[in-house]
Amino acid sequence: MVKSQLIPESYIAPSSRYGMLRSATPTGDVWLYAAIPQIENLMGGTDNQHRIDAKQQLQHFFVGLAALVPHAAMQRRDMLKRYYREIHLLTSSMSVRYRPPQSERGTLIGEEQSYAYGDYFTRKQFAVIGVKLIPSGRATKHDRHKSLLTRIMDWFDSVAFSIANGCQPFEDYLEDKDIIESIMSEAGLRPFSRMDATEFEHIRNQMETWWVSRPTSNGLPIIAEYDHVHFFPNEGRCQDAKNKYNRDVDCVDWNIDGEYPATVCALKSTSFNHTPIENPSSLWIANLMASARGGGASAMAVSVRGIVEPAKVTAQEIRRNKRTLDETVGAREEKGHDATGDMLDAQENLHEGNDLYRLRSVPPTLTETSVFACVAGRADRAARNLEYVPYVDFVALNSANQQLMAFKSMQACSDVRLIPYERHLSSTCLSGGGAGSLAVAGDDDGALVGFTEANRQPVYVGPSIASVKDKRPAMLIIGDTASGKSMLMTKLCYEWSLINTPDGKRTPVILFNPKKGNDFEDAVTAVGGTVVRLDSEVANGTFDPFNVIPNQDEALQTATTMIADILKMSNDSVEDELAVSCMLKYGLSRGMQCCGTMVACAARDYLEYQRKGVDPEHLPDGNILPANTLAMADKIRRALSTNQFLRLIFGTEDGTKPLRVSEGWTLVNAGNRNIMPEPNSRASMTGRIQQWAMFMIVMGSFSAVEERDGVVAVDEAWSILDPDSPTCALIDQKLRTARSMRVTPVFASQKVKEFIGANMVGGFSRAFLLSMSDTSDEKASPARLALKLLDIRDENDVILNRMRADAEKDNGDPNWSSLKALYNSGTRDNIRGSVAYFIDGEKQPTPIEIVIPPDLLRKISTNAIDKRNRLATHQQVA
Repeated sequence: MVKSQLIPESYIAPSSRYGMLRSATPTGDVWLYAAIPQIENLMGGTDNQHRIDAKQQLQHFFVGLAALVPHAAMQRRDMLKRYYREIHLLTSSMSVRYRPPQSERGTLIGEEQSYAYGDYFTRKQFAVIGVKLIPSGRATKHDRHKSLLTRIMDWFDSVAFSIANGCQPFEDYLEDKDIIESIMSEAGLRPFSRMDATEFEHIRNQMETWWVSRPTSNGLPIIAEYDHVHFFPNEGRCQDAKNKYNRDVDCVDWNIDGEYPATVCALKSTSFNHTPIENPSSLWIANLMASARGGGASAMAVSVRGIVEPAKVTAQEIRRNKRTLDETVGAREEKGHDATGDMLDAQENLHEGNDLYRLRSVPPTLTETSVFACVAGRADRAARNLEYVPYVDFVALNSANQQLMAFKSMQACSDVRLIPYERHLSSTCLSGGGAGSLAVAGDDDGALVGFTEANRQPVYVGPSIASVKDKRPAMLIIGDTASGKSMLMTKLCYEWSLINTPDGKRTPVILFNPKKGNDFEDAVTAVGGTVVRLDSEVANGTFDPFNVIPNQDEALQTATTMIADILKMSNDSVEDELAVSCMLKYGLSRGMQCCGTMVACAARDYLEYQRKGVDPEHLPDGNILPANTLAMADKIRRALSTNQFLRLIFGTEDGTKPLRVSEGWTLVNAGNRNIMPEPNSRASMTGRIQQWAMFMIVMGSFSAVEERDGVVAVDEAWSILDPDSPTCALIDQKLRTARSMRVTPVFASQKVKEFIGANMVGGFSRAFLLSMSDTSDEKASPARLALKLLDIRDENDVILNRMRADAEKDNGDPNWSSLKALYNSGTRDNIRGSVAYFIDGEKQPTPIEIVIPPDLLRKISTNAIDKRNRLATHQQVA
């Protein structure tokens, strides 16, 4: 038999006052709800103390409600129940189609994200908990300053209102509202009575239509079958489904657009007995609400109704039942009969309960409890998803009537009560269940990294961390080769380059790739970026100190130090270093623009002065050309002839276009030159040139975007952190000044120990941590070193185990616990992107699925096959 409700009516009456909600039922009950703050992911990656703190916050709420029961009347449970408080917890998470943030709509980045991610889904989520209020008449503290006559007239108004409307006016609940509101606020909840009108209406609308996928829709029609329900986008399609059902068409074959099935399941049993509350597995509500892709059950909603009982009363009841059962078992033994299995189980539970309730700090109990979960999919699919949630056993209700009644019971302010399996739960089962867990991360807008694994919330990272955030400006992307590190960095750089700075120009983004080869080049070109190859003649002098450093005195000092170090002048040879400084200063005064032309100008003029009989060491304009000028010029000339790469930082031609004019995305690529110095390479001139090339490229990249709200990203960043190189000190300086210079530094690396050696532990405000290998030697394990570098407390080894997990299980099936990208074992189609733990300041690490849409992936992928396909396409076009 099918049960239907074509237009589900809300149980929340249209009228509301003082933040209280009235039930649209004959009883007209009044409820005060509060929002449970959802600001942090309590699941994988969170340390134990955060879970304990979250539990204690909600537990304070239950303790406050239990304290309202008069202590003097504790001896009679049946007399106390009128003081017990009925509570209702409701949390929901529904899939909605992705839309860019409001701030980006109508912009270049907004249009890109709308096109690229328009077919993806995120989830809208909320969590509330409510208390049914008790009317106290009109003689409340609000009326203390009223005259007796006024209070009498108010009483008559109340009676008249009750007779006319069949319920008491909101004013009769004000005193109780204030009490409950205070308990909620002290517990860190947000009572509706303290919300502004906009926030109140928003969350009320969510509560009224939690099963609706379209945010602007009102309640949508439903049909209940024997073990699941169907939701429909409108009444017409619901009626179409009823007609097909009446013709015995199986619901699997309805093929109705916009229809989606779900199953309402009831909590049958629990097994939390000795599970620590800080254990991530105890987060049964959070696990129910989490996406199936994140190891959850993809529940659309969870509803818990119950009555709060003081622990002392529960203890008395347990002792009474224990005594009765012990006497029954003893009597059977005296007659030669063994106790039944059910009796022994009950006896064991009561003995455990009795031991527990002897403690002084026992929490309140939830009696007459009913727990329902509405899970996406038909009963078989829902059952599979629910298997992943430990310690709780849910079963689908087995009649259309129960499905519909349970759905009604889940509604806010509903008076429908269905308790197929009556449970008595410790309130810690609810407070420690993780109802407030919501995996959110990142900024309000920016580049879209992907979606939080648990709750499918979009994660944006803006390019202006340094200038708009009060935090350390640097970002780190760390992961093994093939972990997705390069793709994430490429995606971020591309989307950042589409964002306008406060000046209205596109964000300047420089990506420096020091590794030999053409990585990233066709990807950058494919999306309209600029490529600067370090092995081309065009690069002559691009990173010359005078083309990089705006301050000429600073450029002169840097150039002198650089040449002196490369040529390895001895400390005793002060004359050689002085000669270099004088030659550069002379050439600069004659209008030369880079080191090579300055030295050449000085040598040429030195000979001319000698020919004319002028003393070069006492020139009229104050310049000095020492006696060893020609010797130094010759030494530099020979260095240039034997090391062509030196021309990159020691320009021999004026007029080179400075990198500073770049706007949008620019790739600085090593090309076919080997720029990455080997360990202990300072012994050779080539090694010193490589180190100074690194220094000047990093310096030039920062100078190009400083005071422009730009980004400098460095791949293979470990290569610039040799403690003996000048670049390591430069990085330290740039990290300290990045905020004032409005630059965001981003470093990507598969190595970790270099960052630790450079004393960068805890030095990053943000980081993405991908898969990393692990070894038995903790001091050499990349995965463990990464946790140390980022100062992550992984108390349960949750992150470590995921970092080192393979992408496939032993049988070839995808391993969803792995952080690596997953592929179908048969077709090899990608079924999930790489997952990275996002570390953001003091917040807890949040796992994020990196999502790169197919069209964008084809453009920017660094995979060899994708690169070959792009090259073939370019050749065909040419």
